[in-house]
Amino acid sequence: LIVGVVDATLAMMGAVTMAESLGLGTCPIGYARTVAPEALSSMMKLPDKTFIVCGLAIGVPREMPDLKPKQPLSLVIHKDHYRQDDDAMLEELKEYDAIVSNYNQTREGAKTDNDWASHIVGYYREAMQYRMLRALQRRGFDPAR
Repeated sequence: LIVGVVDATLAMMGAVTMAESLGLGTCPIGYARTVAPEALSSMMKLPDKTFIVCGLAIGVPREMPDLKPKQPLSLVIHKDHYRQDDDAMLEELKEYDAIVSNYNQTREGAKTDNDWASHIVGYYREAMQYRMLRALQRRGFDPAR
């Protein structure tokens, strides 16, 4: 299962690189893996023992939107071990949250008052409702095998 998920993810990133090298726009859709997995599998008429890992929209961009600010490298790259300074990480996350809030309010196109932290918590709160292990088991996966 993990090998298949990793391979699908690597294939998607290869497709993103190729599409963008051709001047196309891309939008990876990770939400596809957690949003009502059984309903989405049914809608896509997927065979048993398959499930969606991610989606990818590719097309000709109508606009060139502002790039969303990324988390600082100190939060996403760890050397030799995961960081242990929870207070410092919390402060960096609060700063990033403020940056994303400002971006959402001032970006080109549709503006929102969303902040990063509430958005992420809401995303995972919704995803937890779908009980992924049970959804995978109903799709024919047996974690004991």
